[in-house]
Amino acid sequence: MRAETSLTLDAASMPLAKACADAENLDVGQWLDRAIRNEAARGDVQVIAAWEASLSSDDQAILAVLDADDRGTDLSV
Repeated sequence: MRAETSLTLDAASMPLAKACADAENLDVGQWLDRAIRNEAARGDVQVIAAWEASLSSDDQAILAVLDADDRGTDLSV
């Protein structure tokens, strides 16, 4: 479902969004929607990275093994 809204953007942002959207054959609304979702997802990655950094070294090692297994990489010693 899409909702119509209005935004106040920096004077340079709208032409940039329009040019990027045109380059991908999207309308500006679609391009902005995707840009917002991508930017929001970056925050998720930062939250996960901060959580991983807070773990003990043993737990970080376990995560590394699980990640390697997901990627099909062998980390066994």
